[in-house]
Amino acid sequence: MVKVRLFKTVKIILLWLICLLTGYFFYHLNKLIGFIGDDFLYHFQYNGEWPATQLKSIHNIWDLLVSVVVHTQTWNGRFVGDFFIQALMQFPKIVFNFANSLVFIVVGLLINLFVVRKFTEISSLSLFLTYLLLGLLIPDFGHTMFWMSGACNYLWMTPIYLAFLWPFRWNIKEHQLQMPRFFTALMIFLGFLSGATNENIGPVVVILAYVSYLANDLNHRQSYKYWGLLAAILGMLIMLLNNSGEALNQKGHSFQFLNILWKTINYSGYLLGLIAILFLISGYLIKKHQFSFKTNDLLLTSLLAFGAAGLSVGALVLSPQLPGRTWYGATIFGIICVVTLLAFLREYLPKLTLTVIIGLNLVCLAVTVPGYLKLTNEFLAAADSFKTEIEIIEANPHKVVKVPGIKGVVTEYNPYKGTAYLESGNRPNEHWENAWMAKYYHSEGVILDLTVPVKHFKRDPLDQLAENFVKKGWSAFNLLLVK
Repeated sequence: MVKVRLFKTVKIILLWLICLLTGYFFYHLNKLIGFIGDDFLYHFQYNGEWPATQLKSIHNIWDLLVSVVVHTQTWNGRFVGDFFIQALMQFPKIVFNFANSLVFIVVGLLINLFVVRKFTEISSLSLFLTYLLLGLLIPDFGHTMFWMSGACNYLWMTPIYLAFLWPFRWNIKEHQLQMPRFFTALMIFLGFLSGATNENIGPVVVILAYVSYLANDLNHRQSYKYWGLLAAILGMLIMLLNNSGEALNQKGHSFQFLNILWKTINYSGYLLGLIAILFLISGYLIKKHQFSFKTNDLLLTSLLAFGAAGLSVGALVLSPQLPGRTWYGATIFGIICVVTLLAFLREYLPKLTLTVIIGLNLVCLAVTVPGYLKLTNEFLAAADSFKTEIEIIEANPHKVVKVPGIKGVVTEYNPYKGTAYLESGNRPNEHWENAWMAKYYHSEGVILDLTVPVKHFKRDPLDQLAENFVKKGWSAFNLLLVK
């Protein structure tokens, strides 16, 4: 009994340690990134893409709601993400950094709660692998994780629809609940928000909820599933019917089948390969033990998650634009598929599966560590550039100032890559980003001047390690140990 309690205690400590370390490393990258693109305009009440003569600030919740409604009616229907970004832009960036790191941790936990029902039952190896897979496999990571506007529309939506789908996954019975009416009200709220997350996830959530609802016998269908499904449909319709403003600015055409196929292989090739191998092994076990997907909840969950990923990609045939971030939801469901399949295989091939999980962790870790250090070094250049810009602007209030722009942008993990930022020209107010940045910092104008020197700001130990690693490779760790 004492050994069992000690084992459980150590396991919980290890889970918390994984969460804390992951949160810290994710936070460290977040704090190196400043505001980008749309972020500046969302500090103000939304009244169009260009700053009006008399901009209105957001002072209270009513101003925020009015701004969100105007944005929904004139730009796009993703009002849930827009609410978050406009609310966060009323606070210093550090608030977002902490909150964003917490959301990232919650996403990893929720993914594993599709394998087991309780936090204390989560496998530490599975959780660690989940965070590594998120870091390595999420397409357009910089825009979906570090850019405030992007993170609020992708990363922050994930806990909402995963939390909504969790009771469907475990087929929670109302008679098991202490407050069934409150739970139903909560599911209606989550369902409404889930349906309005984004264009290729909202419909998937509706389909998954509908399938789960129909799977129950007619006399045993839970009311929270019915009302949650209706709320999700309502949220989805509001979102889809309010996309006129953004749609007018999108270039391209729909039904790009070959382009979608190529990009799916490009963005999700490793994930698809891993899923294919796990399904093949599962197929062997199904044949050997003669059971079906319907009789094993892990197999069924993995199949549904894979189907959800496919539906999310399939919805892209209607999109005229195919940025990497539109594969975000499909990747989340793909990772759910992987962790559930590994949990299933561990029941029948425990030693082999444990070896595979450990091996996957080691391979992913070997790729992640040098990649993280190189990315930190790249983000430091962007951080120096942004801090230099802000220092110049704040030292010259209500004046036209020249700033250096963002330096050192290399990888797709960098949110500044491919995102609208400052443009050159001596008429800054004619450039969209320059105008919004000037309004945010109460400047008369911001001019991009690449000849302006970038200041080198203070580094913490992790920053120094990253810079040394880029210069000296693995020997940088030897220097760290010597110190």
